[in-house]
Amino acid sequence: MNEPSRLSGPPRSILLATDLSARSDRALDRAVLLAKEWRAPLTVLHVLENAPSPLATAEPSPSWRRPPDPLNAIRDNISADLGEIAETTTIVIEDGDTVDTVMQVAATRGSDLVVIGVARNGLLGELMLGRTVDSLLRRCRDPLLVVKARPRQRYRHIVVATDFSESSRHALDAAVRFFPEDTLTLFHAYDPLMSGLTGDAATYLRQQREVAEQDCEDFLRAAEKRYGNWRRPRVMLEYGAPNHLLHDYVIDKSADLVIAGTHGRGAILDIIIGSVAKRILEDVSCDVLIVPEPRART
Repeated sequence: MNEPSRLSGPPRSILLATDLSARSDRALDRAVLLAKEWRAPLTVLHVLENAPSPLATAEPSPSWRRPPDPLNAIRDNISADLGEIAETTTIVIEDGDTVDTVMQVAATRGSDLVVIGVARNGLLGELMLGRTVDSLLRRCRDPLLVVKARPRQRYRHIVVATDFSESSRHALDAAVRFFPEDTLTLFHAYDPLMSGLTGDAATYLRQQREVAEQDCEDFLRAAEKRYGNWRRPRVMLEYGAPNHLLHDYVIDKSADLVIAGTHGRGAILDIIIGSVAKRILEDVSCDVLIVPEPRART
């Protein structure tokens, strides 16, 4: 296959897109932790979308009444938040559409990972992904890390959501590449559509469980051929909708990162709306790493 290998180590360059909001602070803190862990250069991007030119002034005024240059103020604020890695971090401030600019800067800087925060909490604490995250989910060519939780330590409990498809293979490849020393949890939810239409539902569900177990074993054996000597993940096979089960599992087991592919079975629908990945992204409370299938990059 003519595609870049995901087994060549962790990201060599990280791009953080920030709107300077409080929630973006969490994404910045996580990006800094990952940059230190992977010894990867970090680029911080802020887009002045639909903003007036910072160089425009209404009328001349005395120096003591002039506001500080807004671009310098933004750079100073970002540098202060970066702390000890500020001197080795590239800060980019651009005008334009946020999503277009993120993708352009990621390509220019050769970024292997894009990090972004969620927009805000809505009514009753509902998580709002926002237009930028939604658009990047559909269009981003690189793995996209959406940070929700406050970073307190490196990722420790990492869950790879799988349907054993080609898209899931790329998600597992990225997990092994990014976190080679960690024991992963492979999570598969099977939801047989015909279970309510058969006369013997228990037998049918048992058969579907056996099919899922065989699919999982085939998936892991293929992974062993790619990785060689690797630590087999823990396996969770559960009956039900993947987004709801993952929501409960993340809370119950204190998982701090879910990794998923953008497309899977039912690919035509997923290409249009990114349904499975988006539902997982909306429903789980921890950070989510979305890994695009190489075909989606084109």
